[in-house]
Amino acid sequence: MDRRSFLLSAGAFALPIPAGNQMHFKVFRNGTAVGDHMISFSQTGDDLTVSVNASLLVTMALIPVFRYSVTATERWSGGVFQSVDSAVNFNGSPLEVHAERTAAGYSVRGTHVPLYTAPANTLPLTYWNRAMLNGTVLNIQTAHSYPVTVASPGWYNVPAATGGTILAQRFDVSGKLHLSIWYDQYNNWSRLEFQKDGDISYEKYV
Repeated sequence: MDRRSFLLSAGAFALPIPAGNQMHFKVFRNGTAVGDHMISFSQTGDDLTVSVNASLLVTMALIPVFRYSVTATERWSGGVFQSVDSAVNFNGSPLEVHAERTAAGYSVRGTHVPLYTAPANTLPLTYWNRAMLNGTVLNIQTAHSYPVTVASPGWYNVPAATGGTILAQRFDVSGKLHLSIWYDQYNNWSRLEFQKDGDISYEKYV
């Protein structure tokens, strides 16, 4: 798909759907590669399906000490978020989140969270859509939702997994969620950093 076709396709949804309909990141912990995070996009008319697959393995002296995997499916229609279903394996503990659009907002339930209604401006914390920074985010592991506070210190050349750099704008998120995330000039997700039992960073394949 050429750049013009990509812009026309993405513009139909006003969503940052990447050329090639996929994203792939290498995940690092304290500078050591521990896994991969992939997102794929499938469009049929006005409907968009976003599939998330990630798998991480942390070892110590070649012995596995932590495993994490997540699969999630988002559904959009006419550029509006409709639902998400996720399944997480958190070091052997299974977790699920289900959310669906309703007249009042989004009906959400999780493995350890009873049914509740999240605000109408809720978007899933799957990173690819910069618009999630504008309202309430839904954690697809815990089923908790919360507003975020965002500041942008500017544009940076960030490392890519395949070598070289990507020019992208940094956004620092605070509140109940703490992370730094970067998006390029086309609003495509380009990098992620946060602290979770070490320094976690995502580098994009380009």
